Amino acid sequence: YVVCGGSGATLGMCIWMCFCAKSEQLSVLGKASIGPAIFNINEPLVFGVPIIYNPNLIIPFILAPSLASVVAYFAISSGLFPPIIANVPWPTPALLGGFIGTANLMGGLLALITVVLAFLIYWPFLKAYDKKLVQQEKEMAEAEGQ
Repeated sequence: YVVCGGSGATLGMCIWMCFCAKSEQLSVLGKASIGPAIFNINEPLVFGVPIIYNPNLIIPFILAPSLASVVAYFAISSGLFPPIIANVPWPTPALLGGFIGTANLMGGLLALITVVLAFLIYWPFLKAYDKKLVQQEKEMAEAEGQ
């Protein structure tokens, strides 16, 4: 539940980059990274965006998996969702991993909830970073055109 899409819970971020980013850089990187992200491999995002050493994205990179773990813990300990009964290999896609780990469709639902929650944490930071990159790309295009 914590590392959906890789460390930092970046699956929702990657999906948004594929379909909603206005910046050419984020759009292309999102499309190139979606395959690995589905299998919880996010090095293309971590080093390609980059998230590491990026003050715009380091806060949600730390906050999203932290909050996802708290939500998953309380969802399971409250009895609303079934406990994990099987160790699932790390590259198992999020929803499938939640289902297999709990042997219950509700486990997959909890995985979906944590992916959406992580994305909602990333969303304002991504929008601001995307806007900044669009402006930079526009300035570079104008400079090359002169």
